[in-house]
Amino acid sequence: MRIFLTSFFLFFLLSCSNYELSFHNQKGKNLNDLEGKWTVINYWADWCPPCIKEIPELHNLDKNHEDIQVFLFNFDRLEGEELNEQMVRFNITLPALITNPQDFYDIVIPEALPVSYLINPNLQLVETLNGPQTEMSFLEVIKNY
Repeated sequence: MRIFLTSFFLFFLLSCSNYELSFHNQKGKNLNDLEGKWTVINYWADWCPPCIKEIPELHNLDKNHEDIQVFLFNFDRLEGEELNEQMVRFNITLPALITNPQDFYDIVIPEALPVSYLINPNLQLVETLNGPQTEMSFLEVIKNY
């Protein structure tokens, strides 16, 4: 029985770490593909002015730092053409997650936007950042780790 439980637990851990992520207009990735870099998952919506104001900062963070990757997740769970229209309207070129981050991290649905979740290179959720951030504010938080 002990061998069965140990085997089941190991299988469960391995299957969780191989979680498949879906993206809007991009090839999917495995959760393990994110390992080795800091990851920012940002919840945003088109009706949230601070979210829209934050988008250029997120682009800069992603573009200027090879060790950081940024993904957006639309709070309203838009997909397909609706999401594409918003991404074009706000000039968003960052990868947009379709897979809900709650499926693979202990993330509570935010009550206010924007919210960014900071994940370390070992794929551990380490910070929840409420409110709009800047490239520098993200770097300050990362520096503390």
